[in-house]
Amino acid sequence: MEFCHSCAAPLSIPDFRGPSEVYCKHCTDEDGNLNTREEVQQGIAGWFMSWQPGIDEATAATRAAAYMQAMPAWAE
Repeated sequence: MEFCHSCAAPLSIPDFRGPSEVYCKHCTDEDGNLNTREEVQQGIAGWFMSWQPGIDEATAATRAAAYMQAMPAWAE
């Protein structure tokens, strides 16, 4: 199974597939170019907040930043 190199979304699911071969449509612009680190972090933080009850924005942003370090697009 292929995963987004930015957020790990499964690229085998049509709702996640975009114009890029390695990034999902949520992590890219309409041409398939990777969004900024801040934009992706905000998206991942929002995803965390959608399924983790009681998590605040600051905590979600911190967790998103840590999560992103494991992704090939953001690894340092």
